[in-house]
Amino acid sequence: MENHNLSLTARETQVMESLIQGLYAEPGFSDVDARDLARWTKISTRSIRGVLSSLVQKGIISIEGNESGYQIIYLNPGYWHLHPEWAGEKPYFTWGEKEL
Repeated sequence: MENHNLSLTARETQVMESLIQGLYAEPGFSDVDARDLARWTKISTRSIRGVLSSLVQKGIISIEGNESGYQIIYLNPGYWHLHPEWAGEKPYFTWGEKEL
């Protein structure tokens, strides 16, 4: 993953690279959760949650629960340019209360 002038720690970069690799479907879709990232990065789930909290605070990702009880991690549309296949795509859905 290129820097893109983001101020990320080494661990945040590692988690973001794994997240982006796990986002295999159409722009905006995710089925990735913290356990997936822990397995892919070999970082404990507890540490992953800390990294995810930091990425949420930076506005790079969002985490939402689904019907199955999983906490799904989404790459926020303002950062789709980090994903090699999503770069240049425009959001076509509502995110929270804001129309994108």
